[in-house]
Amino acid sequence: MNTVFRTLHVLLFVLTSASFLSAEDAAGPEAWPMFRGTPTGSGRSSVILQLPLKEQWHRRFEGGAFTATPVINSNTIYLGDLDGHFMALSLNDGKTLWQFDSPDSGFPSAAAVSTNADYPLVVVGDDLGAIRCMNSNNGKIAWNLAMEGEISGGPTILNVSGIPSVLVGSQDATLICLRITDGEILWKHEIADQIRCSPTVDDSNDSKRVFLAGCDSTLHILNVTNGETVAEIPLGGPTGTTPSSNGSEVFFGTEGGHFFAVDFVEEKVRWQTEGDSQKPAYRSSSTTIGDLIFVGSRGRAVEAFNRADGSLCWRHPMRSRVDASPVAVRVRGGKNSTQEPTESIIVADTAGEIKMLRNHDGSGCWEFSAGGGFSGSPAVVRDRVVLASDDGVVWCFGHDELKK
Repeated sequence: MNTVFRTLHVLLFVLTSASFLSAEDAAGPEAWPMFRGTPTGSGRSSVILQLPLKEQWHRRFEGGAFTATPVINSNTIYLGDLDGHFMALSLNDGKTLWQFDSPDSGFPSAAAVSTNADYPLVVVGDDLGAIRCMNSNNGKIAWNLAMEGEISGGPTILNVSGIPSVLVGSQDATLICLRITDGEILWKHEIADQIRCSPTVDDSNDSKRVFLAGCDSTLHILNVTNGETVAEIPLGGPTGTTPSSNGSEVFFGTEGGHFFAVDFVEEKVRWQTEGDSQKPAYRSSSTTIGDLIFVGSRGRAVEAFNRADGSLCWRHPMRSRVDASPVAVRVRGGKNSTQEPTESIIVADTAGEIKMLRNHDGSGCWEFSAGGGFSGSPAVVRDRVVLASDDGVVWCFGHDELKK
């Protein structure tokens, strides 16, 4: 009886929820320009994928290793490896369009690429704290800036007004806001310990807030225009995961195995899951579909929580830790299918397993074993899914009828 009730409970949430896609919090079909697709950290794409996905191409970089999430714009993939190579690759076939080499550092985190044609720029940080802005068409350096700690989280590009700005956090415990054209510091904000997440921003029309989930065991809520503190929410433990903003709430997990929903308007914890010394940590960021929140766990699973109260709706086992973040997409199944698209998530683990899971019950509808593991997350554009593995391989998937 409990199983039946639980299934009906999940189905009720799915059927009564609004569509998970909106112009504000889903990446468009032509670009995945930053770590989680949008400044809100939504981890959603407006793309409709046709199943089954098939390998379109893969490219192995001998001796290389990737932990970063690819970012994509104008049919170009931007990605750095741990050996100091930052590359622009063709989405069509993976060929190198240009490459920048850093002899002394590597690129552990995602870049961010401007989608504004007036500002063809890509920004990336390295493990020695250097922030570089390059021309996205040819890789020429536009400006650089040195921080005092590793850049572990990808930059976030904002188009609040006029010239775009970019937010970058560092393990030196500083968040800076820079003008993207010349790297001028517009403001900076320091916290008590390392920043390992990407900063995210809510999608309200005014009074925008910046969110930092810090290693100082605090969720920092800042004013986007000047970096001043709006609120600080104690978490009871450190975290380096990127917060996901949706509506008036922000969601994220911690190293102590707690998962939080914080109402940033009321400036209070809405709910948190139980955690203890035995509970696996969260390194994955979350995504939301309707009333369900999805996140990867270091406990070798993907979990779905009820947005209203944090109850566990389902848990799908994986072969290994899930440090990569899930991406929400819509899919159609079967050849020449005319059915309405269904909502799903795509996720990868550190054993190299990639899966597409149905949102309502976590059942699988597609999978692929890549061999090398994934710390970086999927990027989704048009009819393509791109990932980069820790054994130096970039993978591109799409529907088999689209393969040339």
